[in-house]
Amino acid sequence: MRALLALLLLLGAPAPARGQAPSPGKPPSDFVRREAEPAPLPEPLEGLVAGMKAGALATHVAFLASPALLGRGLDTPGLSAAAGYAASHLSLAGIPPLPPGDGKGALAAYFQAVPVREIREPGGTVTIERREGATATTRTLVSGVDALVPPATERIVSGPAVFAGYGIRETSPARDDYRGLDVKGRVVVLLEGLPPGEEWRTKALRSRYAAEDAEDRWAAKVETARSLGALAVVGVEGVEWAARVTGKDRPPAFVFRGVVDESREAEPLLVRVSPAGGQALLGAGPAPSDQPRSLPGVTVTVRAQGRERLAVSQNVVGFLEGSDPERKGEAVVVGAHVDHLGREEGVLHPGADDNASGVASLLEIARTLASSPRRPKRSVVFAFWTGEEEDKIGSTFWVSRPPWPLSKTTAYLNLDMVGHPWTRKEIEDLLADAGLPDRDAFLAGLDPADFVEPGLARYAPELGDVLVRAGRGTGLALHLDWTEGVTGGSDYRPFARKRVPFVRFFGSFFPGYHGPEDTAEALDASQVLRMARLALATTWLLADR
Repeated sequence: MRALLALLLLLGAPAPARGQAPSPGKPPSDFVRREAEPAPLPEPLEGLVAGMKAGALATHVAFLASPALLGRGLDTPGLSAAAGYAASHLSLAGIPPLPPGDGKGALAAYFQAVPVREIREPGGTVTIERREGATATTRTLVSGVDALVPPATERIVSGPAVFAGYGIRETSPARDDYRGLDVKGRVVVLLEGLPPGEEWRTKALRSRYAAEDAEDRWAAKVETARSLGALAVVGVEGVEWAARVTGKDRPPAFVFRGVVDESREAEPLLVRVSPAGGQALLGAGPAPSDQPRSLPGVTVTVRAQGRERLAVSQNVVGFLEGSDPERKGEAVVVGAHVDHLGREEGVLHPGADDNASGVASLLEIARTLASSPRRPKRSVVFAFWTGEEEDKIGSTFWVSRPPWPLSKTTAYLNLDMVGHPWTRKEIEDLLADAGLPDRDAFLAGLDPADFVEPGLARYAPELGDVLVRAGRGTGLALHLDWTEGVTGGSDYRPFARKRVPFVRFFGSFFPGYHGPEDTAEALDASQVLRMARLALATTWLLADR
């Protein structure tokens, strides 16, 4: 037990939550300096960008984050009111529903019904059986005590176990914890965090493997295990276990999940266990120099349980038809999630940055494009998602049953948490991690508020030139964060999993993230304006190509 604890103590300090931070291996050429004067944008885009105002954005945020909307929790009147607010503003802007609609402009036509599952009293067990010759010993871990079993209804997964160290595959620093291991159809046991060594302490690697948020620190590891055919992942957590399981990771009374998607149901379950659970799996615990290895005679059985109730939520969708008869059958989809956390233990979570800021931006982008004297060549779809905070429910439902064909989707643009700028220290650390040789030149005269790090689909390199042009045209410095997106922390993730080109617009985290301090008063409306203008320019340039 002491050896396992010693190894877990070597893990790096957590980085900011969620999977929206820089990806490893970005070349310095992806940094774009701010021009002394914004580069001209084509008309009418130049005038449209200038016409966006911070006051209108602030008004939307103030309403959406007001106490009257109850934090916009899923399956609450507050979220329904916010969805109605979005639909009414689309209608007022003259933006119709997505065809076929009802032809009468009724608000109901803007809503896409999204089935959700409420799972009450989620729980489960992890049973570890060790066989040595004719002797078998069994240890059962209980969810909420020394394990955290993901919410599900009556799901059982069982298989032989294998230990894959930290579960990392990286080229820089070079490491492959799966070398020589056969994990197909097996339960993979992994240690949380990063291996010892300063080379593993970059911001990018900490964000990928040692984030504060559990979903984010395990997402890349689970995705790697999935790609190799693993049945389940058992993640051994460290000395913070007790604080986590009795604090922010305490099993809730109920959760929401989307309808079963067969393609994702085959994903490996992620079960997190305590250091004591790790000892039960690994015996006395590996020394820091131990290599990944098979675990002969060890079988793990995971049982998840809960009571299910079906409910219906809704996405809100508007449509602006393109001007080119040959290209209007293609569309740029722009989205932002409307939902937030509602009330937790009686405390209101307003969700001003997360994500009233994104919804406000999308509403003003839609209104601005509808007012244009000329429309872009391609169509534009405006999507206001439900259930992002729970499990990307609305956007996942969209890509599984797309009202607009994914094959005709030029790109998906996502607006989430665009209300807080980077600090100079954060930019300096990013430049240092990236090894940019002329850091002083990049920073010279730069207001940190004018720096943005959009995420772009690594498999769609054509997006880079569009973002550079949009950034220069709106007076911003950029770092292009190229990423696969399949483990991302917002609604671009389902699109990435379908290989739809995507752009992620995101500001920076702030201390009130996912807390009651995320209020309209704490928001920087001028920062929302910068991001909204960048997203508007990107939307137009992609749609008008």
